[in-house]
Amino acid sequence: MPTLIGLIIAAAVVVNQMRVTRLPLTDAFFTWEEMLFVFGASMGCGIMRAAFSDTFFMLKGFGKVFYYSSAQPIKLVHEIIELANINRRDGPIAMQNVEIKNAFLKTATDLVVDGTDAAIIDSTLTTEIAVTREREKARVDYFKFMADVAPAMGMVGTMIGLVAMLKTMDDLGSIGDAFAIALLTTMWGAIFAYLIFKPIAEKLDTFSKTDLETNMLVKEGMLLVKANTNPRIISDRLSTRLAPGARAELAEAQEAATA
Repeated sequence: MPTLIGLIIAAAVVVNQMRVTRLPLTDAFFTWEEMLFVFGASMGCGIMRAAFSDTFFMLKGFGKVFYYSSAQPIKLVHEIIELANINRRDGPIAMQNVEIKNAFLKTATDLVVDGTDAAIIDSTLTTEIAVTREREKARVDYFKFMADVAPAMGMVGTMIGLVAMLKTMDDLGSIGDAFAIALLTTMWGAIFAYLIFKPIAEKLDTFSKTDLETNMLVKEGMLLVKANTNPRIISDRLSTRLAPGARAELAEAQEAATA
């Protein structure tokens, strides 16, 4: 939702500034030729940059900024504490009966249930975290590259427009159209770069860092579960990874549970 709100606000401000000129928007600014040139050339460069098999994954970043939903760390801590209680009371096999929605926590739980050595669990989860981070970083870099390319493509369009203008100096009626093409491609290059591609890159980077933090929390928690650590100690250890508000909520829940 914040992504959509931000996009609407930015687009509304730009369109309002266009309206100040009192020119017809579709004829003066929203000309599909210039928009298609900048967007298509930028997309083409992006496809050239990545392996073809990775292109679809990269482009899915367009949708992820709208539908992404991060795991709530406080909920993960509660789930890990529940697993710790089950492990100490009934043994690790009993944890397989718990419904777990978070994929990474499910993976970690399965490793513990299977009786995997703690060092192997640590190595496996660390590798998965690193691979996921690198894959997401590649997508972030893809959109940062697009943000760099779009203004350059706008400048290419500008040069094309200037060449057309200089070639038709004897026809005064065509100078204005050629000069407009030159400026519009620059404008759309900046719009695509700073209103679309760069915000997407920054948002995806934020998502990646959030996932990294939650996965590190899960790894630490499940290694403590594997070590049959007291759930209270697990709660205290994992609370250090929570925001102050969530930390206070967890403390209240623990006090209520022991009351």
